[in-house]
This record gives sequence, structure tokens and C-alpha cells, in this order.
Amino acid sequence: MILPVLLYFAVFSFYPLILGFIQSFQESRLIGQAEFAGLSNYQAVLQDATFRQSVQNSLIIGFGGLVLTLSLAVLLVLGLTEIRLKCFKQSLQTLTFLPFLFSWTVIGSLWIYMLSANGLLNDLIKLAGARPLVILSNMKAAQPVFILSAAWKNAGYNVVILMAVVSGIDPGLYEAALMDGASRARQIQHITLPALRPTLLMLVLLGVTGILRNFDQAYVMQNAAILPRIRTVLLYIFTVGISQFKIGLATAAATVVLLITLGLTLLTSLLISRIKKSWL
Repeated sequence: MILPVLLYFAVFSFYPLILGFIQSFQESRLIGQAEFAGLSNYQAVLQDATFRQSVQNSLIIGFGGLVLTLSLAVLLVLGLTEIRLKCFKQSLQTLTFLPFLFSWTVIGSLWIYMLSANGLLNDLIKLAGARPLVILSNMKAAQPVFILSAAWKNAGYNVVILMAVVSGIDPGLYEAALMDGASRARQIQHITLPALRPTLLMLVLLGVTGILRNFDQAYVMQNAAILPRIRTVLLYIFTVGISQFKIGLATAAATVVLLITLGLTLLTSLLISRIKKSWL
């Protein structure tokens, strides 16, 4: 029964992975067979300042987005649990989940419209009599905008998962805490948040595996003024491999990204294991 699943991953995951690893040691040509290039592609990639900057951008945007996404999700869950009107609660939960359903083409275009020189935000600022803000071409604001928009888009997905955890908490715990005179804040601190911790750690681990996979957002929301600050590593690989047709360099960069992702995942797994042991 598991054979079709193994065949699927062998054809669409493992074979492309092995093929890309082989191509990272070759110099591709438009005509003729590729030549063996040894480690020259890896040396060129690691010595490329643009690649190193793209890795740094990806880490900042990725970790910042992950922290803000989970923080926003927890706050939304704690707020939603305090709403007693069921229809209103379900409506708000649906609204928080809606951005996750749309692609970055839609979300990126929406944020560009809101933050552009003639966009919604500046229109409101002009109505207030203040000077309009330059945001989309501001180097200092580029990464915060990317982090905020990523959290706005992805928080709803985490809210759904965390709400499922909250709904599984035994109501008797809250009743016992209430009888002991615990305030609502104390109930959240000692019942709700401890119940959320294992799921939050799982979401952190899953989020770390995707830290360096930001392509859609960077591709849609990029512009020449802020490109050095928001060029992610996948956007770098796309530019080198597709636009410049340097397949060897692109696959070498992709292999380096894979190794970095494995290292981050293993490190996060070890940290999570130690955190869980400290709870015992």
C-alpha cells in the first residue's frame, strides 16, 4: 500500500534532488554536454557577496516572520477564546484565516496598493493633514514590511491549529481554577498557555524548515530600490538559474541552502528536546 507513495517521492522529490546535486558539480551549456566543474560552482557561490546577503535577508525575514506569526496567532487565540457569542467568534476566526487562502500574487498586490505613494495608507495620512510616507522604496522599512505582511497572511493558519488545541482542554480545569479563586489571567497563564506549548514547539519546528523558502513574496513585492534588502536566497537562485541560465551555480546554491536548512532543523530539534526535558 505504501509503494505508490514511495514511487511518488522517488520520482518527484528524490530524483530531482539527486539530479540537482550532480548538476552542482557541472558547468551547463546551451549547446553540447555539460562539463565537470568540480567545486568551482560552490566556491563561486560562497564567495559571492550577493548570495551571502540573500541568505542573511532570508534568515532575518524568515525568523522575524515566524516569531511575529506565532505571537500574533497566540494573541488572536486568547482573544477568540474570550468571545462568548458563537456566530461572532466563528466570523472573526474565518476573517483571520482568509488571507492564508490567497496567493502571494493577491496578498502582495494588496499590500503594494495599501503602502504605495498613492495608496490607501497615504490617502488616510493626507486626510489627517500629515505628509505622506515613502514606504515601498524605503530600504529601512523593506524587511519590517515583509515580516509584517508574512505574519498577516500566515497567522490565521496557526490560529486554526491552536484553536483546535484550546477546544480540547478539559473545561473542568477552568471550573476548578474558578472555584479556587483564580482570575481569568491566571487561568490563561496556568491552563491555556501550558496546553499550547507542545503545539507551539511543533509549529516552530515546521516554521524553521521553511525559513529559507521565501520566494513568492519576494518575487511579487520586489522593486529595484529595496532589492538588496529583500532579495531572498530563492530569488537569488531563480535569477541566477533561470534569468542568467547558470544552472551549475544555481544548483550549488540550492544545495548550500538545503544544508543550511538541515542544520537549522537539527539545531531546533535539539533545542526543543531540551525544552521538553526541562518540563519533566
